Amino acid sequence: MSNRIRGVANPQAQAEVPGAPETAPVTAPLASRPLYLQARDLLLRRIVDGTWKPGGYLPSEPQLALDLGVSIGTIRKAMEDLVGQGLLERQHGRGTQVVPHSSDRSRFRFLRFVHGDGRPFRPVALVLSAGTARADAQDRAALGLGAGAKVMVLLRTRSEDGVPLIYERIALPAEPFAALKPEPGAEMLEEIYVLYQARCGQTVARARDTIATDRASPAMADALGCPPGAPLLLVRRVAVALTGDPIEYRQSWTAALHYRSDLD
Repeated sequence: MSNRIRGVANPQAQAEVPGAPETAPVTAPLASRPLYLQARDLLLRRIVDGTWKPGGYLPSEPQLALDLGVSIGTIRKAMEDLVGQGLLERQHGRGTQVVPHSSDRSRFRFLRFVHGDGRPFRPVALVLSAGTARADAQDRAALGLGAGAKVMVLLRTRSEDGVPLIYERIALPAEPFAALKPEPGAEMLEEIYVLYQARCGQTVARARDTIATDRASPAMADALGCPPGAPLLLVRRVAVALTGDPIEYRQSWTAALHYRSDLD
């Protein structure tokens, strides 16, 4: 199928994924949507299918406009939408880049913990255990998995200056993340989303966090150096890929940090 927008008479509609980012496929035919949204989705499709890889540069705006059969203004608006979502970044004098999670802009984009006085948190992660297990009910609900599905489960702490401040459980669909292979006892100096992208070809586009309170289990208390039953902040996260599919269910417990929320 051609990626040109003009001349598309009746493209096949795709179902919207519940909870997906704004870039997910939509149910309406393309012809009924604004041109810049059609162009945006076609640009995103090329990122998803690997035509433009993280760290790579898109063709020039005139070339893209010619390729898709739209005006440069339409292409520019489509690209600005993806820039606003953190998927593209304009590099002065070089062009527009597909943002890798290892970039300065993206590295801490999803890190929302800070110290109580507002200082940034600069963590190093230590893998406590890693292995494949049958998904529990919470994993299945968060990741949209069926009964009997397998997940990779990581337990880790995130420390600063040698002091563990966060205890985390991360569940990932087993098959797409088979190449991750975290080693228990290993320090993870890179943000884990960098590893998802580099080792597994899975790019996190968006994450939704919910906040609750909990109490420390014996394992959490041992890892964080607090009494069992101590009150903890619990942040549950569902992260989704560029396709809109949920790919990570994370639970993070801390007694030392605050959660930063930017409200409109």
